[in-house]
Amino acid sequence: MCACCGLPAPTGGAPWQGDAARRVCEICDLLQTPTRPTIDREAVLIWMPELSQPQVLALAGHAHSVLLEPMFTKPREALGAFWEHLVDALLSDRPLPILPESGLPAVQVLRVLHARAAEAFRRLQSTSPLQIVTAMMMADVSRGDVAKNLQDVLAGLRLLPVGRFYRGADDVYADLLRARHALHARRS
Repeated sequence: MCACCGLPAPTGGAPWQGDAARRVCEICDLLQTPTRPTIDREAVLIWMPELSQPQVLALAGHAHSVLLEPMFTKPREALGAFWEHLVDALLSDRPLPILPESGLPAVQVLRVLHARAAEAFRRLQSTSPLQIVTAMMMADVSRGDVAKNLQDVLAGLRLLPVGRFYRGADDVYADLLRARHALHARRS
């Protein structure tokens, strides 16, 4: 189980905050690698102080799994194509592919989470993890007012995975969800 989101972690995972005994799934590891070249295609910043970062990751991960579950028995190419179409539709408000009725609450959860990007943009003029992390790294935290402002921002800012995870040029998010599903099925 992932030490961050609590969902099954099919790969060995990465140490959580430097603690080798606690491992996180590759998706939650995005929190520890916010300067990945692909981070802006994999996640968006949202403003959601009422939920912790692990809660946001667990909600998104579970919703993604629910949406993809009917496709887990399909060939890898079909799974990937379906997932790519679904993610593109969710991010752009285009028509969704045909989904079972059981997937509609998951769509609503993801749309509510993603809608909170507007508030992050209003506050920071960006929802790009890379831009905001770069700005935070450049901030002069020796100044008390700057340090306080950063604390205030971090208190409500959350990273929302959008359903993509790249290894090189390949989006392997659907593969990660399939592996998570298989691991969960073996443990049940």
